[in-house]
Amino acid sequence: MRRSKLLTGLATSLIVVMAGCGGDGDLVGVDSGDPLSDAEIQTLFNELGSAIGSIGAAAQQVVSAQDGPMRAPAGTISVNQSIDESAACESGTLGVKGKVEGTVDDETFETDMIIDFTLNFNSCMVSNETISITLDNPPGIAYYLDMDMGQESYTISGSQKGGFSFTTSDDRMGSCAIDLTFDLSYDAGTGQSNVVSGTVCGRSAADFQPYTGT
Repeated sequence: MRRSKLLTGLATSLIVVMAGCGGDGDLVGVDSGDPLSDAEIQTLFNELGSAIGSIGAAAQQVVSAQDGPMRAPAGTISVNQSIDESAACESGTLGVKGKVEGTVDDETFETDMIIDFTLNFNSCMVSNETISITLDNPPGIAYYLDMDMGQESYTISGSQKGGFSFTTSDDRMGSCAIDLTFDLSYDAGTGQSNVVSGTVCGRSAADFQPYTGT
């Protein structure tokens, strides 16, 4: 179905390095210790993108599971569900905990949804050709998404705040702060637009590609 394709594609287009119902609010990360290189930070964005794709699958399952009293006469599905998932890293895990709420029109597939969650790292290892990086809490990363989707378009605005501690296979260690805001959009006629501002590990988000589209 077109709705399923858009939800799945949307999730895998959010390439990110970064409880309870409603999330943890604004977590505060700290930049300390040995620095990560620009290439290493980009590796984190790239490799963790596949893990965060499970968010889209979880959201899709939540929407698909709604029936009975939650369905309004006009075909609107009301969603108000918790997410508590764990995705595998190369070793260790990435935990995802929070909530999905909003509405989906089951006839037009128009969606107005808030996704509010926290990512928690449990010895989550990612790597490229030359280095392995293992991520841990604290503090984790609080993530807020406000999404509006139609059959041929979507807009997403939100923020990503917090950080992680890390160790590397060449014996470096430290911590990294994340403070991002973003506006992402796609239209079948005009294509993709991504506007991201803020800092990652003390560097400008403009130096990286934290969000890519397919």
